[in-house]
Amino acid sequence: MNGKYLLYGTLAASITLFVWQTISNVAIPWHTATMTQFKDNATAAQAIRAQAPTNGVYFAPQGVLLAVSLTPDLADKSKSMGPNMTKQFVIDLVASLLLCLVVARIGVGRKRDTALTLGIAGLAAGIIKEMSDWNWWGFPASYAIVNEIDLAIQFALAGIVIAWAYKRAMTGTPVAAVR
Repeated sequence: MNGKYLLYGTLAASITLFVWQTISNVAIPWHTATMTQFKDNATAAQAIRAQAPTNGVYFAPQGVLLAVSLTPDLADKSKSMGPNMTKQFVIDLVASLLLCLVVARIGVGRKRDTALTLGIAGLAAGIIKEMSDWNWWGFPASYAIVNEIDLAIQFALAGIVIAWAYKRAMTGTPVAAVR
């Protein structure tokens, strides 16, 4: 396996994923459109902390699934995004490396074909994960569908840049000449 391909492909795909995730979660309102904010955030956070004394995932058989990640002082976590953004980039690096390994195994014809192949794989992974949450935990279908589409887009975009890196590394062709 070509180390240059893995390096360029992983870095290019990670940056691409991170940029798309930022656009998808900040500039496009589709994720927040599928969620409802509490009427009184402070009261809700205090009530949740009373029932969930430590951070983790909680459930009730009546149809409640709750991910709790509160700060000790119940502060607004959206004000300190730096550590989560760093962790997300590391997550994207690992995922990108794995996608590069998949592409190395299946090879690259045209960038479009690689993007389509990975996009379909992303859609399948999204359906398995998101529709399972819809089925078992009652997540709204709109929430599941938005996340499925978002994941397929991420995989397709990664496919484009991974194919570019693959062709560049395997043929030795300068970047500007790779199509």
